[in-house]
Amino acid sequence: MEPLFYMEYKESRKIVLEMFIAYYKYQNLKAWGPFKISDIKAKAEEKTQKHWKEIKMISRKERTVQVEFYEDSFSCVTGDVKQEYRYDELEAICETDTTFVLVAGKKRKKDAFLGLKKGSVKGRSLADLKAFLLEKCPKITKITYLE
Repeated sequence: MEPLFYMEYKESRKIVLEMFIAYYKYQNLKAWGPFKISDIKAKAEEKTQKHWKEIKMISRKERTVQVEFYEDSFSCVTGDVKQEYRYDELEAICETDTTFVLVAGKKRKKDAFLGLKKGSVKGRSLADLKAFLLEKCPKITKITYLE
C-alpha cells in the first residue's frame, strides 16, 4: 500500500538537538518544568551529546529517518528501528520553527515523543499533513506552537 504522506531525511546531530529542545519545551507546556530558555538549551545540549554518542556506537554510518502516514496508522523507521502508531494513540501535535512533533501517550510502555524535521514531507505540503492529522487524531483539536 502506498503511503498518503511520506517524510524522509538524514539524521544529524543538529536534528537530534532540535528534537530535544522541542521535548523540553513540551515539558514546560505540561508544567513538568518550568525551565528558562537557557535551561532548555543547556539540558538539550547535554542530552544530545549523550544520545548522539549512543547513536554513533550503534551505527557508524549516517541513518535515514523515514515516516509513512497511511489511512489508519503511521510508521517511523530510523536506521534499523521501526515504530508503528495508530492515530488514536497521539495525544498532542506540536511544532517549533524547525521541528514537527507527534506525542503518543500512556497506552504505550512509555511516552513516545517523535520530533520530525520540518520541510521533509515529500510530494505534498506540511500544511496538508497537518490538516490530515487533525482529521485523523480524535484527541487532538489543534497544533500547539512551542515557543
